Amino acid sequence: MKTTTQDYIFVGLQFVLFAGYVFEWLPRVKVPPAVTVSGMALAVLGLAIAVFSVINLNRSLTVFPTSKKGAELIESGLYRWVRHPIYTGIILLVFGFAAGIGSVHKLGIAICMLVLFYLKSTYEEKQLLKQYPNYADYRRRTGRFFPKLFKIFR
Repeated sequence: MKTTTQDYIFVGLQFVLFAGYVFEWLPRVKVPPAVTVSGMALAVLGLAIAVFSVINLNRSLTVFPTSKKGAELIESGLYRWVRHPIYTGIILLVFGFAAGIGSVHKLGIAICMLVLFYLKSTYEEKQLLKQYPNYADYRRRTGRFFPKLFKIFR
């Protein structure tokens, strides 16, 4: 499918948020060691999910919400349970790292990323419904960011 202006807007906003995440101007808060350890564990889990999801997509990978011409619908690996596991991985990574280091700034950016990924995935799914006849069934069976056992963010 053809890349649209909306595709560029979503990706541009995503890169702005990533840049904002890197540069921090608010002081950090002290967090208990258990929060640091669990936050970092969540961040590592998120990174692993994102990396495995990228590998699973293979040639169908694109940064844009509109899929590449000739791309196939992947329903295996982590995509068997979640429609957007790369976003899931990034969400876990940014929230976990923010909590682990006690960064209110990064937590705020992480919340903005979650909202952006929700809006981006909504747009992406409209495109996928047009491209793949079986996408509606796939969407019914799987969760958006988390497996169906979590009803939030379906």
